[in-house]
Amino acid sequence: MKVFRHLVRTLVAFCAVVAACAFVLVVVLTFVVSGFRDVTISGWNVLGSQVARWFVFWAGIYVIHNALPVAVAHGRTRREFLAAGVGFSVVLAFVLSLIVWVGFLVEGVVYSAMGWTADAHGSVVAYFLLFLVWCVVGMFCAAAFDRFGAAGVFSVPVGLGLVMVTTAGIPGSGNLPFLPDLPSLMGAGWHLVSVGAFLGAVVGTWVVAWDMPVRTRTS
Repeated sequence: MKVFRHLVRTLVAFCAVVAACAFVLVVVLTFVVSGFRDVTISGWNVLGSQVARWFVFWAGIYVIHNALPVAVAHGRTRREFLAAGVGFSVVLAFVLSLIVWVGFLVEGVVYSAMGWTADAHGSVVAYFLLFLVWCVVGMFCAAAFDRFGAAGVFSVPVGLGLVMVTTAGIPGSGNLPFLPDLPSLMGAGWHLVSVGAFLGAVVGTWVVAWDMPVRTRTS
């Protein structure tokens, strides 16, 4: 529980501050762009669907590569930390999806006042699942590289297969490579597929990391 509180208090707070600053930057850039051309897309959706998922992916990497060795050095077990890490990913995805939702509300008011139009965006559930899966896949890939070294590269195609289904519910997040029609084929079932991807990433992370050796820095 102490590990979970530490991860939430530090990383979730940091990510929330970054997200808030990013929203202000997007609004400013939108006004700058409006001076040269008509605004027809949601800048916040572009950031949320294209950029934020990589930031959350990095957060997952940080949890395993940086925070896990420190926790183990302070007497915490890997199993305790991994359970806390999964809980952290849920809280992070929830907080960021709420920030995205609030951002869309504020952006909608600004766009309406300025007479701009914006493209469609995903639901808060879609963003929650997107962030959730990308975070845990980051943990999985980091664990694979930390444990197996260069052989961890084999975790990349597995991770890609897990994260790509989460883009199905978010317009503007990009077509799936080699499978551009998959979102329409899955229909509403993409929610369940994304939950399955999350569970698969959790299992993969647990299998790889629960007994892996960790290296801690010594002064």
